[in-house]
Amino acid sequence: MKKLILNEIKLVSLLEKKARKFHFHPKITIIKGENHTGKSSLIKSIYWTFGATPKNLHPNWQKADVISLIDFSIDDIPYSILRKGDFFAIFDEQKNVLGTFDKITSGLGPFLSKLLDYKIKLNNREKELITPPPAYFFLPFYIDQDVSWKENWTAFTNLSQLSNWKPNIINYHTGIKPNEYYEIKANIESIQNKIDELESKKSVSQNVLKKLLDQFQNAVVDIDIKVFKQEIDELMERYKTLKTKGEIARDKIVKLKSQKLQVEKQATIVHKTMQELRKDYEYALEIADSVDCPTCGHTYENSFAERFSIAKDEDKCQDLLIKLKEESKAIDEKIAKEYEEYNKNNKDTSQIKVLLEKRQGEIKLKDVIQHEGKKELRQLLDTEITDLRNDIAGFEDEIKDYKEDLKTIEDKKRQKDIKDKYYSLMKSFLLKLDVHTMSEKSYKSILSSISESGSGLPRALLAYYYSILHTMKKYSTSTFCPIIIDSPNQQDQDEENLKKMMEFIFNEQPEGSQLILGLVELGEFDFEGEVIELTEKYHLLQGEHYEKISKEIRRLLDKSLL
Repeated sequence: MKKLILNEIKLVSLLEKKARKFHFHPKITIIKGENHTGKSSLIKSIYWTFGATPKNLHPNWQKADVISLIDFSIDDIPYSILRKGDFFAIFDEQKNVLGTFDKITSGLGPFLSKLLDYKIKLNNREKELITPPPAYFFLPFYIDQDVSWKENWTAFTNLSQLSNWKPNIINYHTGIKPNEYYEIKANIESIQNKIDELESKKSVSQNVLKKLLDQFQNAVVDIDIKVFKQEIDELMERYKTLKTKGEIARDKIVKLKSQKLQVEKQATIVHKTMQELRKDYEYALEIADSVDCPTCGHTYENSFAERFSIAKDEDKCQDLLIKLKEESKAIDEKIAKEYEEYNKNNKDTSQIKVLLEKRQGEIKLKDVIQHEGKKELRQLLDTEITDLRNDIAGFEDEIKDYKEDLKTIEDKKRQKDIKDKYYSLMKSFLLKLDVHTMSEKSYKSILSSISESGSGLPRALLAYYYSILHTMKKYSTSTFCPIIIDSPNQQDQDEENLKKMMEFIFNEQPEGSQLILGLVELGEFDFEGEVIELTEKYHLLQGEHYEKISKEIRRLLDKSLL
């Protein structure tokens, strides 16, 4: 399994213009300080930087808007993580940006899960399969002073984000259901989603097919569609011919009407001219044989010859008018003839419609065409449903194979070995911590909620936490993270029991693990590691470190925000 080691944490408040950095020993780091020296704020900031928020962060610490930068390694590969509020950035050894995130569940969590080899997937409240947020990764490794000494598996906030998370998380961390289990479960879930989608499509196709089959019960009897196709071709050919004739007849009618309009205009002009000539002739009959012009004084003859000329012109107009009337009549006859042809075309078009609706026996042509279409659709649906069934069967076979793999992973003997290991450790650790009043039934299950009275509760919880950690160390398939324990002296432990707790914490520390321990008083204990001593109350961060640390953090912020 992989191992995460914390190297250094830098904390800076740009508001207060204060900062501080702390180095962590690879085995044990003691953070020692009286109350109000910032011991718990420092400890809570560690996994907070990784997106896991402990309960009861001090309001003044939150108000300072502290930016945190942690240098860490995973199997000796260096990384850094920076957090400012809800913004996160992860860097490699050369401080190149590997990723930036403003969401924990959908952003930082999946990224960290790959680094830490956490492959568990669980359903959220909306039944969506997601990677659990970092709080669930670090939960077994953090013992918070405010809540963890009262109840197990409660160190971080927002744990109710996932439903029924506790058994899944405990089984995962302890190796009862390792990474391979959740990889296979995720594959099964993905394949099942595909099956559900295909089943939905199949259901739609089957419903359509059922309706078609119901219609076929009252459907026409099959006949030779080629015969009907030949009829359609013939009718369509006739329709095209009639359409062409109709267009020609329509054009002729338009031209003839235009000609008639011209003739009518000419007849109107001739008629008007004839009326004017008639008036001139009647006037000529009324006046004398000669007429003097009042303007020039010249005398004009009003002879018979003059009057006859006027009458002759009138006769010509009358003859022309007669010819124009005859021409108009001839045009009307032509128009009537063209209309007759045009109407005949319309009649023939109607006959084509009748032919299209004609019956052979009791069968309409359109019914046959619709029936053939339904037959083709039925064939398509049958093929589609068969293909969908084959695809579903293929996916179901894949699921069967995965379930066979699950049987190997869910080996009952292996699971029993893990549970027995936990139970054996728990019994042993309770004895070492002088807890004798708990019934075996109350802690036998690895999923137990530890309950005990008085000062025995913190010791019983410590026994449980270390039992889980040792079980994880042996069986877990993911990354083992630093163990952080804040203020084990709870519930007024007497001197002897407190000494037992401290010796237990040091002596039973899982091999190869990193421990960060927050204490008010250390006492006389030998251990391999370092002590960070906090002495100034209300001044965890200090002004003298601000310029150097803030410069580095501003540079990384600028780089991550490009």
